[in-house]
Amino acid sequence: MDFDGLNIDLYAILDALEDPIHIINTDGILVFANRAWEQLIGLPRENAVGLYINDAISKGNQGFYFSIEKDADNRAAQFTHFDQKMFDSIALTALQKQKRVSMFAYSSTKNRFMLTSIPLFQEGRLQYILTWCRDLTNFSQLCDDLQSAIEKNKLISEELEFYRSKMAASQNVIGNCPQMLALMNTVEYVAGTDVTVLITGESGVGKEVLTNEIYQRSNRKGKPFIRVNCASIPESLMESELFGYERGAFTGAVKSKPGMFELANHGTLLLDEVGELPRALQPKLLRALQEREIIRVGGTNTIPIDVRLIAATNQNLESMVEEGSFRRDLYYRLNLVPLHIPPLRERGDDIPLLATHFLEKFNAKYGREKKFTEEALQIMKEYQWPGNIREMENLLERLVIIGEEHWLTASRLMAILENGDGAALRLEPSGSSLKDMVADYEKKLLKEALTRYGTTYKAAQALNTSQPTVARKAKLYGLEW
Repeated sequence: MDFDGLNIDLYAILDALEDPIHIINTDGILVFANRAWEQLIGLPRENAVGLYINDAISKGNQGFYFSIEKDADNRAAQFTHFDQKMFDSIALTALQKQKRVSMFAYSSTKNRFMLTSIPLFQEGRLQYILTWCRDLTNFSQLCDDLQSAIEKNKLISEELEFYRSKMAASQNVIGNCPQMLALMNTVEYVAGTDVTVLITGESGVGKEVLTNEIYQRSNRKGKPFIRVNCASIPESLMESELFGYERGAFTGAVKSKPGMFELANHGTLLLDEVGELPRALQPKLLRALQEREIIRVGGTNTIPIDVRLIAATNQNLESMVEEGSFRRDLYYRLNLVPLHIPPLRERGDDIPLLATHFLEKFNAKYGREKKFTEEALQIMKEYQWPGNIREMENLLERLVIIGEEHWLTASRLMAILENGDGAALRLEPSGSSLKDMVADYEKKLLKEALTRYGTTYKAAQALNTSQPTVARKAKLYGLEW
């Protein structure tokens, strides 16, 4: 076949292709190369045609460092790594084997290619080898971007499902005490802005619930809401988790990955336990807040971000600033609008409200109809709740699940709170003597037991004492049932 006699339309078609293509004859001589091949190799094709294919490639500026040759059945036949650039053409392998051969390779410009050489036969005789080169670099990046988008959508879907379940369970802020009313009044002002908020309070007071309340009232509702617990991420991984990393930034970074700031873009990012943020990483967080941009680990380009930050902690950041473990400038940047949630023991009449809320929640969840006695609610008001709302929620779920009794009594609560199943009961200072407080509590327990069981004998069994003792003390306290 005389290539000089080829139809000009075929030349035009081959030149129009964006993928490099070249053709050699059975002597390994380059007889055709399209414009894309010329650009890839960096050698004018008029200077290349007529040369041995390896000589033509070596005169250009392109070479290959390692390759995986694949047979026609798509199985890897040979893996080769070169310390220096190689210029051997895959077309010669196809010429030698007289069958289709493919090869993956990295070029000296670090692009990734798939090269395929195809034998062309005429009347059963091998005439030419056509080699087609596809640059996979952009395609690979597209796959990485697609994978990042999938991961982001998965995370957002999980967050959406999480908050749907939270809302379905009526996890709203509950409380009418003066401290909570003042707190929610401030939330009303700041929720619709993009101002950074710092939520403080003891463990279990409901910082995450308040965060959700701010998000639900914000202009970013329905957009990404990413939660990061700084205490649960190893210090060595914290930077890459928050800010992402570029491919090759460290061993194992085979592809680029966005961090939590990028995943939360146009939405809200909660940094829970922000006091656990490593000192060395705090300047990078400060820069992200001030400049509204980040740099991935191993990267050089800045990435603009539009994120509303909410920070939460149960630590005293002011003390940490004085100790030098937390940057003063970052503290001031986070503490723009402080929101402090008081501990449950300081919320007075909110305790019955919360207890009733959780009881209704777990009654509905487990198909029960349990209720509090007045004495039981009084015990809950007197209890110090060292674990705050989380402790109350766990306690009431247990009380609803275990036992068939309809009434949740003071003695039932005390059995859990005093017998190692919960924290020890602590009473608020009232000015009464220890003797008076003990007597008052004994009177409440006796009245509840007698009302529930009906006789001094059954009440004594329930209280693990004698029947004469119950009868004597009931008369002493003037109890009727």
